Amino acid sequence: MAAAILRAALLQLAAFGLVLGAVAALGRLPSLPSGLLPFPSLSGSERAALALTVLPHAALALLVLVAARARPWKASGAGKALGFTRPALPRRAVLLALAWPPLQVAWTAALLLLAGHAPIRAWRLSPSLTGEVFLAWTLWLVVLAPLAEEMLFRGDLFGRLRRIASPSAAVAIATAVFVLCHAERGLLQPVSVLPLGVVLGVLRLWTGSLWPCIALHAASNGAVVLARVWSTG
Repeated sequence: MAAAILRAALLQLAAFGLVLGAVAALGRLPSLPSGLLPFPSLSGSERAALALTVLPHAALALLVLVAARARPWKASGAGKALGFTRPALPRRAVLLALAWPPLQVAWTAALLLLAGHAPIRAWRLSPSLTGEVFLAWTLWLVVLAPLAEEMLFRGDLFGRLRRIASPSAAVAIATAVFVLCHAERGLLQPVSVLPLGVVLGVLRLWTGSLWPCIALHAASNGAVVLARVWSTG
């Protein structure tokens, strides 16, 4: 069990380290004309910050896939090992998936209120999030982050835990690791994703597949994006 948790942590650290090393190496190269660089409206430091936010999830998805292919005990392929199988869709799973995104927004708003922050102010987007930068940020939140995180937590980690633990223990441990990995900016974010982690784990159990987890994670993040866009006006 400890090995599975350590593996998940190391995969995340490795993904961030690869991107950090690439960004540092590119920073040593001669400067290119701004027209040849992506996001020309950003400064060099802002472009590096965006890369360090978005690209680790791309690296993580690739690392998880490579690691899954290296499983000697799983002969059915990396996709099935991670849960990329046809899902069962019991009615309770469908209802849960449909109901959760607005509940996620409500839960996050309630936490902000408890912390003394007005959601409509806390959710306002940065003035720098416009145009192609906003598009990249949205694709990261709605596509890349759900895919990579579900591959790691409800895919690789959950699959390993299910070999040695009960279903409820696998859900609880995968959720705990998921929550802790969102704790880099204080307590509000990990508490806000705690119910989501539980729901995603339950959905993984009920459907036997990673696809519904990715879809629900994307929908929940998308609902938060819409709330932030609405708050910004």
